[in-house]
Amino acid sequence: MLASCANEVKEKKVNTPMGVARIWLENYYHHNDYELAKQYSTDETAAMIDTIKTMIFPDQPTTEKVAFEVKNVQCKQVQGADEAECTCKYEEGNEPYTEIIQLVRKEGQWLVSAIQADENLLQDEDIEKMTKDFEKTLDRLLEQ
Repeated sequence: MLASCANEVKEKKVNTPMGVARIWLENYYHHNDYELAKQYSTDETAAMIDTIKTMIFPDQPTTEKVAFEVKNVQCKQVQGADEAECTCKYEEGNEPYTEIIQLVRKEGQWLVSAIQADENLLQDEDIEKMTKDFEKTLDRLLEQ
């Protein structure tokens, strides 16, 4: 019974747009705990996680941990509204990133409903590097 109460208190701490956005980011990007991220996602976002996980990270354990730190989360919400938008700034491997996370409140729980990268974030050389890295990874997987 005591453990049940402790979980309930913990759950209430992460039932705000800012708390859910932070937990979602940390688990999706850093810990690769997709199942926990899906618990804080709408059905559509959970399906997107499954698709990405299957296509890009097929049953491959991640042993390499990259430095990750959430730097700032700021959320906009109209008083009493069931929608919020959080701008999340974080660093992964000392590279700064910005994500805009849309959240909705369903049955009293805040959930991530959409994610988009800051449009100013990626430049042509970044996209080219990501494409080359993806191709190398794909080649390695095909060789196995």
